[in-house]
Amino acid sequence: MSGETTAVIRGRVYGTVQLRHTERGTPAARFTVMQVPREFDHAQGQWRDSEPVPVICTVTGPLARHAAECLTDAVHVIATGYLALRAGLLHLDSAQVGVDLARHVAYIDDTLPAVLAGRAPAPAPRATTVPEPAPRAEPRPVAAPTAAPADDWWQSPARRSWDAVTAPSRTGR
Repeated sequence: MSGETTAVIRGRVYGTVQLRHTERGTPAARFTVMQVPREFDHAQGQWRDSEPVPVICTVTGPLARHAAECLTDAVHVIATGYLALRAGLLHLDSAQVGVDLARHVAYIDDTLPAVLAGRAPAPAPRATTVPEPAPRAEPRPVAAPTAAPADDWWQSPARRSWDAVTAPSRTGR
């Protein structure tokens, strides 16, 4: 869609996420993000918060279900989408919404600890018999380390600049 303004907003969810379904059954969620711009006060020489700006975010599809399940009041989020002014209020038809990882820890389905997921942790495997200890091997003499080839940059001595590493080889290879 040409002519639409895309924006990225960062702020806190204000209130609860409202989840509804369209006539066709598509989930749609709406929530408000309070964005608080910061301004530098030259008179006092410090940053201060200015007036909060409410932005009404709307998401559809699977993102709506995920937003309704994950987002609660006061969670810091980052949202991108198409920005519009409707009836004196800013609306963001969001394409993406995520938890601000600078402020929160987020888990995904694969990394959610069992205790938080409401499942019992997997029991530790038990050994049915005690294995016999392996016989100890006789210590062998350690061979003297061989010099690393000059082409192995990991083993080569540190260089003073990155140019020495990225410059073409002078050996003609």
